[in-house]
Amino acid sequence: MPAVRQRCTALLTAARARLRPTGNRVTGYVAVCAVGALVGTSIAVGAGASGARPRLADIGAWLASSEKGEVAHAHGLTGDVDGRVVLPAGMAGHPVSVAQDGDTTLVLDERTGRVVRLDAAQLTAAQSADYGAAGLQLVSGGAYAYVVDPAQGTVQRIDPARTTPASPPVELDGRPGAAVVDGEGTLWVPLPGRGTVVPFVEGRMGTAIKVAEAGHALTLTLAGGRPVVTDGTAAAMKVLTATGVRGTFDLGDAFAGADPADVLVPTGTDGSAVPVLAAGSGELVVVDVRSGHTLRARVPTEGHRLGAPRLLGKRVYLPDESTGRLLAYDTALSALAAPVRVTGGAGELELFVRDGLLWANDPDGSAAVVIDADGEVRHIGKYGTDAPSARKPGDEPVEDGVPTGGTVPVPGVAASGGPSASASGGPSGGASGGPSDGASGGPSGPAPTQPGPEPGAPGAPQAESRSGAIRITFAEALGATPQRYVLKGAAPDQTVTPDEIGPDGPFAFEVRGGSCEEQYSFTVVAEYGGGRPDKVSAPSASARPCVAPGAPRELTFTPAQGGHGGTVTWLPPQGADGSVTYTINGPGGTAETTKSRYAYENLRNRSIHGVAVLASNAAGSGTAASGWIDLTPPTQKMKIVNNNDDGVSVGIRSLPHSTEGARLGKIPGGQAPEVTVHCNTKGQEITHDSKTTDVWALHTYYDPALGRNITGYTSDHWVNSRSNPDVWECE
Repeated sequence: MPAVRQRCTALLTAARARLRPTGNRVTGYVAVCAVGALVGTSIAVGAGASGARPRLADIGAWLASSEKGEVAHAHGLTGDVDGRVVLPAGMAGHPVSVAQDGDTTLVLDERTGRVVRLDAAQLTAAQSADYGAAGLQLVSGGAYAYVVDPAQGTVQRIDPARTTPASPPVELDGRPGAAVVDGEGTLWVPLPGRGTVVPFVEGRMGTAIKVAEAGHALTLTLAGGRPVVTDGTAAAMKVLTATGVRGTFDLGDAFAGADPADVLVPTGTDGSAVPVLAAGSGELVVVDVRSGHTLRARVPTEGHRLGAPRLLGKRVYLPDESTGRLLAYDTALSALAAPVRVTGGAGELELFVRDGLLWANDPDGSAAVVIDADGEVRHIGKYGTDAPSARKPGDEPVEDGVPTGGTVPVPGVAASGGPSASASGGPSGGASGGPSDGASGGPSGPAPTQPGPEPGAPGAPQAESRSGAIRITFAEALGATPQRYVLKGAAPDQTVTPDEIGPDGPFAFEVRGGSCEEQYSFTVVAEYGGGRPDKVSAPSASARPCVAPGAPRELTFTPAQGGHGGTVTWLPPQGADGSVTYTINGPGGTAETTKSRYAYENLRNRSIHGVAVLASNAAGSGTAASGWIDLTPPTQKMKIVNNNDDGVSVGIRSLPHSTEGARLGKIPGGQAPEVTVHCNTKGQEITHDSKTTDVWALHTYYDPALGRNITGYTSDHWVNSRSNPDVWECE
């Protein structure tokens, strides 16, 4: 019973920390703990010992241990391992990857191509299928799962429940890169050799989307469920839909000059912000694909073997596979935070974000960590023997070599995390070797004056691009306290607010003005006075004083007189910065203009065309505004003319011809009813009263004798639509 209460207390504390601010789900843990005593009693007396497995935590993740051929499930709020599955024989020692979506978890043996489904209820892995190839990709989402074969250039949908094929392999037009599946189950496959991304909607291959020049390095990311492709060669990021590109963001000159192989992007983020790292230079940019804001910083990368960054809360985590740690950059403090130890040495690290938690796993060892949005770290020991599993009696247990939860002991630090102290809680006195009144044998008298701290430089500034401005934040200088901080590097057409910042902050400048076409870098100077030297920070990453524009507003089409074209007009995006260029995608292809209008000519009447207008500046482009070029001729009310009362009726034909087609109706002689004229067209040449015309009017006549409308063609001798400039040609 004390163990149950202790467990409940831990769950409640973790839940409150994880689920702020509403804490609604904490109620569930209170309810669970309220019956904890009953549950504990049932377990103690053997109730329910029929072999049923406990339900695993909803907030958790499966973590692979390739060396042991196991997959462990860890609780996200406590770091405890609450379940373990032994993979089928022959998979131990093979590299594996885990695809988890909702209640379905699949494991791929990357060496043999075997796909295994985990049964979380029974903690078994009995269901499997062999796809017979090494180097496959396994991705799942939205009740769909796929096996991608880069070597063969194929995609095959599989049944996630049975792991067997659900369709034959589909050939791609090239060698695929790393694919992702969004929450709707749409598969996105990059084809770098073609410069395209191919969507598979509901398992069916769609039209390839052109995103780059052929041969460019392409990486896909799911940003809050939205597919985003990063072109590492062109230093651009693009937001995708199944019908095309919906927005583009420029990553900056620092990325344009980087080796495309060094441009690292995660496969997924919890929200709309995507971190991108140039591993060679340490340039870090975080692009919010929803707002268009970009944040730029520099992090030290020399001597580190870094993987793709992950963003959680205000921190960007960089896996350092040369040390087995996570480097952490705090965007709120504009500075590096304390690194997070995952393993004791070099090796591969797997990182992913799930349920608002960052997971870092050593796939070849026993260690893993889970980190919440506040930066709290919980260490996970995957090899512990306390977790339930489906191991058979007599199986050898695996010894746990990594502590679960708590803090990692650091030399010179007490178990509580504070500095080592004596039993009394204060500094150790003379009996333990510290100085005492004369007992140490040293001369008595006043203590020597200690030198004051040396002046230090401020932290490297962080630059955030905003509409019409750049926000510069920095970490205060360490050591001596400066009199003030000032910003250097502003151009003559830029203004800096405030002029200076005191030693207590807040440590942020705003630089307004400048050109969107230019990139600016700044330094922060700590001024100490009193003859002490000023200290200058490292330069900031270069940034533009603008963001990618939003969608153009109030897109409208106005047809020309007589149709066959017209003018598309729009208003600029709200708060657009810099020189804005508009790309129009409509009939005939794409065109560009800097004006807020575009004219179309020589189009066929009685047709409707889609049109989209995309605004872009040096920072990128936003969402397109879309509409229609509707060339449906406007109807006109006109009266029948020249209809003599001679006993001969005026015919209404199905074709603009007196003998071809069918006679649909007639207008009796001597009558001049009002008809609705739709348009006119060329047809059979007719002569009447010494006048000749080949124009026929398409109109609708209400026949009172039949009690219904009749729509057809009548020679223009009896309509005279040629004289009405508002009547369009039919085509």
